Amino acid sequence: MPPHEWIAQYGVLLVFLNVLGSSLGLPLPVMPTLIAVGACHALGTTDSWTIALSLSFILGAAVLAGVMADLVWFVGGMRYGPRTLNKVCSLTLSREACVSKTEKFFERWGVRLLIVARFVPGLSLVAVPLCGAMGVRLRSVIWHDCAGVALWASVGLALGATFAAQVQDLLAALSAMGWQALIAAVAAVALYMAYRYARRASVLRNSA
Repeated sequence: MPPHEWIAQYGVLLVFLNVLGSSLGLPLPVMPTLIAVGACHALGTTDSWTIALSLSFILGAAVLAGVMADLVWFVGGMRYGPRTLNKVCSLTLSREACVSKTEKFFERWGVRLLIVARFVPGLSLVAVPLCGAMGVRLRSVIWHDCAGVALWASVGLALGATFAAQVQDLLAALSAMGWQALIAAVAAVALYMAYRYARRASVLRNSA
């Protein structure tokens, strides 16, 4: 099965798991997945309504996964307050800068911060528990979080659909390389995750 057909077939699951893991704090690159899935679904047909319907299911999976994971952090922030915020900020490269920067953003924008938080690396992971610690109403958090995840995921899917031909060429080149491309991709992801965890561990040791 060609790579674009495989990605199109399992696109909903790929996006759901990728967004869920990233929203829970795993160092997973989500935007490339959204672009690839959006492109592969756009390649399957030339009918714009069919493409829009397919992408709407992908978008729904992304929103569901993102909000589910964010609710975990929200409840943690609501129940444990600053401890949860400090725990989340320990995943970043600077705990103190993370806390102060997020608090400044929240003072200015309030819960509306969730609409744009995912466009700023690491901000959404901290903004959600901060909303819980600040006593923001659950309904308001869900509404703004849904809007933010939908906007962010729509950008990735739209980019993929727009540049579907270029993405197909890239996937075809990777497919032609066979197992070498797969091994290289797995190695790249493993190195990226190892680098992120090593940097976090170094920061934690230095701040201890």
